[in-house]
Amino acid sequence: MKICLDPGHGGKDPGAVGKAGLTESSCVLAIGLYVRDLLLEYKIEVKMTRDSDVFVELAHRCAIANNWGADYFVSIHLNSDGPSAAGIETLYVSDNGKKLADPIQTSMVTMTGDRDRGLKYRSDLYVLNGTKMPAALAEAGFISNPETELQFRTNNYRTLVAQSIGLGIVNFLGFKIPDPIK
Repeated sequence: MKICLDPGHGGKDPGAVGKAGLTESSCVLAIGLYVRDLLLEYKIEVKMTRDSDVFVELAHRCAIANNWGADYFVSIHLNSDGPSAAGIETLYVSDNGKKLADPIQTSMVTMTGDRDRGLKYRSDLYVLNGTKMPAALAEAGFISNPETELQFRTNNYRTLVAQSIGLGIVNFLGFKIPDPIK
């Protein structure tokens, strides 16, 4: 199984920026690298669209996945709106993308306890349309919310979010997930 992970933004494009200055691009890169490591533990092949703070054009992100022959594409982002906006949502453009998005969304909400904003069909997102395989875009929280931004400043929360995304993918692929240690 081949999964292409796409930590959004990067380099000259920081993405959304929280009130205290935390950038979306730095958070989602850290999360994406953790997700990669988790998937590798399950012997899943992983290709990253970026593994450092570099800018990658949207078309090139899609080309990386398409040329590699990825089976699935997962883009990782943080949302931005007003300071009171909260929650997690996962976006998709096709029925197969929705099947991938559902366990990712469920896992993120269950593991983080954040508000479930649901699955959302989005036909206007380049990376969901430009990839030939089923794709999902995880919006793991609102960086515009000061409390959420504070959470994303901690390695523990980034790791938790990464584990939730990774286990959502693993669950989707049908792997047996060990019970969490209490």
